[in-house]
Amino acid sequence: GNLQIVFITHDKTEEEFQRHRKGMPWFSIPFSSTDFIAENSPVSKLLEKDKIRYVPGGRPRVVLFNMSGKLLSVNGLKILTKQGEQLITCLQEEEKASIELQRVPSNMFGFDIGYSWERRFQSLTVYLALMVLPLSFVAWGFTLSMMLVPILNVPFIVYLIWSLFYDDSSSRGNRTPFLRKLPIWKLFVDYFPMRLEKTVDISPKKKYVFCYHPHGILSLGAWGTFATDALGFSEKFPGIDHRLLTLKLNFKTPWVREYFLWHGLCDVSASSFKRILAKGAGSAVVVVVGGAHESLFTKPRDNHLYLERRRGFVREAIRAGAELVPVYAFGENDIYDTLYFEEGSWGYWLQVKAKQYFSFTLPIFHGRGMFFKRLPFILPYRKPVTVVVGKPVPVPKVPEGVDLRNSDEGRKIVQEVHQDYMKALRTLWDEHKNVTVSGIQRAQTLVFD
Repeated sequence: GNLQIVFITHDKTEEEFQRHRKGMPWFSIPFSSTDFIAENSPVSKLLEKDKIRYVPGGRPRVVLFNMSGKLLSVNGLKILTKQGEQLITCLQEEEKASIELQRVPSNMFGFDIGYSWERRFQSLTVYLALMVLPLSFVAWGFTLSMMLVPILNVPFIVYLIWSLFYDDSSSRGNRTPFLRKLPIWKLFVDYFPMRLEKTVDISPKKKYVFCYHPHGILSLGAWGTFATDALGFSEKFPGIDHRLLTLKLNFKTPWVREYFLWHGLCDVSASSFKRILAKGAGSAVVVVVGGAHESLFTKPRDNHLYLERRRGFVREAIRAGAELVPVYAFGENDIYDTLYFEEGSWGYWLQVKAKQYFSFTLPIFHGRGMFFKRLPFILPYRKPVTVVVGKPVPVPKVPEGVDLRNSDEGRKIVQEVHQDYMKALRTLWDEHKNVTVSGIQRAQTLVFD
């Protein structure tokens, strides 16, 4: 079976071990085993870290490990009694994925590179993807320096003026997103790994607003799903021409803006909603609803969304006649550790002020190192991220002349659709919250703020 119970002793003598083992129906590790003697056993390591406490004469503690020996939970009895069937299902899925991984040879561009080298290339790809925004300073420095070169100054000045004041591609979504098909993005999504789960067919005869939750630290699940095609979005949802919306600030940097535009990104604004969805059937925008404010709520295994007061995306969807599609990325909040500040604390106040002045903010966070896993760095942890796309929520046709923002009738329509959307999102959450073993330990409540 997928679940095996094994008794591991922490007893000091053979006599104590035999007395405790007597009558147990499951396997046990012999007391004489050199790998599991008291001072070196896995249980001893947990005791040293104060994750569990040893009570002489107390009942055995159920501790869960996965098949690779990674600790899942020190509260195994609670999980087994309340969610045993879900645990078995998750273990079966993880075992199938592990077997499949062993069958498929590690290769890149057709060359066998070996499993360890594949993981190194995955880390490098994620690292380079994360370095795009810090490279904005380099892009500005390069552009300004080229403007000082007599032969090159004119074309660089022309490009800068055109990109900052005339090119409106970031709100029209008219660039061909050919960079989505780059093979390196397969390495990006395999790093975690990420996977995309489709729950229903989505007709290309309608328009849609895909609403991504949660924001997490950097919304890496949104990038892997919608800014690349590594998870097969175009195959699972054929005929949907989507654009991922992000901060306007990202399109104010020369050259970097072109990189984003060729991945199909646009700025998050009312103009982008209107112009992209005006293309007609099959057009769609993807918005990370919680925005920078929601990133302040990010904690591993937590599910706190900034949604109650977010109405703009609903209003724009109604105006465009586009259905709302709930999307939840299970694991997005788990890939970084954060220093969490409670509302009302000085740290939270500083983060909110930073958002007001700079239009974005980030919590204090860290992941793993590039070469040393335990060295805090910008690389996210290798934890699974499952992006689930739910059933579209229809929107009503609004009578001509109704102001959705300022009239009582308009605000009532927006509120009703907003409530319908939150119900659909909660249903999606309830049906898929335990898609991984780590998800079973996830807080069982989805909080709307």
